[in-house]
Amino acid sequence: MANKKRWAGLLLALMTAAVVYAAPAWQEGSTYTSGTVVSYNGHDYKALVTHTAYVGAGWNPSSTPTLWQDLGPSNNVTPTPVVTATPTPTVTPTPKPVTPTPVVTPTPVVTPTTKPVTPTPVVTPTTTPTTTPTTTPTVTPTPTTGCTAWAPGLAVTAGLNVSYNGVGYTARAAHTALAGWEPPNVPALWQPGGPCGTPTPVPTTVPGQPTPTPLPTAHYCAPDYLATKIYAKGALAGYNGKAYQALVDTYAIPPDSTVYTNQWKLVGVPDVELCPVTIPNTINYGTAQPVGGNTNSGKVQASGKLSAARISNTASTLTGVRGGINPATDPGGNHPGFDSDTGGRVAKLPSGTLPLQYNTYDTGAGQERVAYLGDWAIYGRQYDFSRLPVKNLDRLVYGFAGICFPAAKNTQEPGFPTTAPAAVLRTCKQSKLPDGAMAMADFEAAFLRTLNGGQTAKISGTESMYDIGKDDVAGVFGVLYNLRKANPNLHLDLSIGGWTLGEGFPWMASDTTRRKAFVDSVVSFLQRYDFDGIDIDWEYPGTDGAVAGMARPDDPQNYLQLLKDLRAGLDWLTVKTGKKYRLSSAIPATKGPLDKLDWRQINQYLDRLYVMTYDLTGAWERNISHHTPLYNNPNANGSSTGVSASWTIEYLNSQYGVPFNKMMIGVANYHRAKAILPGDIKEYTNGLKGDSTFGDVNATGVASILAIAGVGSWEAGVVEGYDFYQNYLDRDLKPRNGYHLYTDKVTNADYLVNPIGPAGWSFITAETPRTAGLKAQYAKDKQLAGVFFWQVEQDNGYNLNAVNYVLGNKVLSDVADGKPQDQIATCGENVTAAECQALIGAIK
Repeated sequence: MANKKRWAGLLLALMTAAVVYAAPAWQEGSTYTSGTVVSYNGHDYKALVTHTAYVGAGWNPSSTPTLWQDLGPSNNVTPTPVVTATPTPTVTPTPKPVTPTPVVTPTPVVTPTTKPVTPTPVVTPTTTPTTTPTTTPTVTPTPTTGCTAWAPGLAVTAGLNVSYNGVGYTARAAHTALAGWEPPNVPALWQPGGPCGTPTPVPTTVPGQPTPTPLPTAHYCAPDYLATKIYAKGALAGYNGKAYQALVDTYAIPPDSTVYTNQWKLVGVPDVELCPVTIPNTINYGTAQPVGGNTNSGKVQASGKLSAARISNTASTLTGVRGGINPATDPGGNHPGFDSDTGGRVAKLPSGTLPLQYNTYDTGAGQERVAYLGDWAIYGRQYDFSRLPVKNLDRLVYGFAGICFPAAKNTQEPGFPTTAPAAVLRTCKQSKLPDGAMAMADFEAAFLRTLNGGQTAKISGTESMYDIGKDDVAGVFGVLYNLRKANPNLHLDLSIGGWTLGEGFPWMASDTTRRKAFVDSVVSFLQRYDFDGIDIDWEYPGTDGAVAGMARPDDPQNYLQLLKDLRAGLDWLTVKTGKKYRLSSAIPATKGPLDKLDWRQINQYLDRLYVMTYDLTGAWERNISHHTPLYNNPNANGSSTGVSASWTIEYLNSQYGVPFNKMMIGVANYHRAKAILPGDIKEYTNGLKGDSTFGDVNATGVASILAIAGVGSWEAGVVEGYDFYQNYLDRDLKPRNGYHLYTDKVTNADYLVNPIGPAGWSFITAETPRTAGLKAQYAKDKQLAGVFFWQVEQDNGYNLNAVNYVLGNKVLSDVADGKPQDQIATCGENVTAAECQALIGAIK
């Protein structure tokens, strides 16, 4: 019982202490460490980062949400201070010094035997004067006439002096002030100082005291020091309110170490306004403004000269097979699994072991050349990203990042497993990201793995992806950075979503808080990793993609709002960094998904629209047609009915007013295969026609796909370009291993058929150098923004060479074993040379 009373008393004391606790008042000029709680104007605030509240900067908690989190009203009762009466001190009066009456020493009577007596001197006391303390004078600001107070909407001219929160700023460039663009937030627009601020008091120097060495005051983005991080030479870190720069590669040595003094150099003070934004934050990025397209699209050059039309009607002299299947005898179909990991009968041919055939071209054409890449190619395909043909491209789009969506499914339609959503969520958890934020799908591939031609990782792999940056990482990012150093005109974008990682878009975009977290993460990523743009690959707003039921009725307006929010965020970042950022979106090609969206509004906020003019047919249906045709197939009866690359682009322009110079036409570096039976193809030349009757025609879902998916490289029914030119066609486009090349005159598309035997034939709808070249010519004719490729690592070089050749880019290095002028001029065996000449006649 006694113990209970003792604990009760202690508890009461603790509760009483909690009640009367009050956070200390915020004070200008103080340094606050992350997590410190202060009170200000009746609210409590918690410091989000370590910083110094510089005098005159106006960084009070209520006006700097990037520094302080508002915890709400100060609910704690601040006790009324008990004033203890200070007793009046007893003053002992200092007596006025008395000047003593001088004592006259008489002339002594000298007695010879007596020692003279020396009188004790009377000492006049020295009075210590009372010193008046030296007071530092208070500087009274002298109002400056002609100063303008900064406010949203202010028309700013270069050199204009304004005041904001008592600080003066001088405009670096002309602009219109927007909310969120306050002078301390956008150093690219404003230079601190000028005549409009509060004068800085001149410190009083005490005479006789040494003048202290002033500390460096330069401002840096110096994130809080982490003992677990490897800091490369030149890296910055914030520590105890100071900014330090690593003198060497260093690890686990505090910047202010007095033992290891050769590791760090004090260079200034941390300034969070120079750093990438936090996730989430309360920054208002302003209002989205419309953007234009490719202003150079009208710069059209003549194609390189083509050879005379030729017909591929004789088999290649090359023999043999590369990979794990025999295309001469295997039509595909009846797969035990969909891809190479689940039992698909596929070649598993490592593209990284094969020669590449890229010529080098200049960049004279007005149409851009953009290519998507997939970082998963580093694994089984063993692709060497340092071999990317970046001299022949203007931009690379990195796939993929995903969304922090806790309910993401790992089984997708019509029942195939995937590990990608779970991988995204691992990055979300490791990075402590809020719901809706963006996260890389494969942290190891992107940042950590050591790759040829890449950087050395300065991280352990356990960090938040938003605590590291471009100088810290290895992986595919590291390779791309080195490629860009060698090719400064190369731009790098990040694509978010894709078929597999698109499920989170409807959920994220429908909620204001999650959408803001997403935009914050994108803005932070672009500055942190020095990328040039963001691509939104939402497949598809208002229409189910990889997961049944993922679409929402409000998807169309949420997609538009997401793009507006991103546009505003990217433009806000442009003001901060001085760099222009691209916003693009991969968009559907078929009428149903297109008509659910208001493209007249949507296109205003996009720099580019990547029209996915491929995958119009595949193993999900039995119809035999073309998967990436330039023109419509009148005999199609499946998902490619009434649609083609030209139809989609012209429909978007005529029906929705989407400018041609914003649209990119897609070239597929892969080909789609089906298993068919003899007689399934009813028309070869004037509109491909037919349906596969291979396997169980009553099968549905997964069973149907596995039944008719044809030969493949890593996925059943998908032949990648490098494999295509090892096993199916040679460099002269002569067929191999029993295949025949055909041309559909109506769609101007190519395809292959192998009549293996009565048990099964093989059909492949293809994108050859000829059809890729025709798309490049179409881009010139319509003055499109350019041509893009899915995916760059699937091409052996032939398709990219053909596009550059037709765009009129000059050949600088001709090293490919096949000549684009010959390959583009080659048609299938079912047309004549004269018909082939007419089919390529558009190229000029």
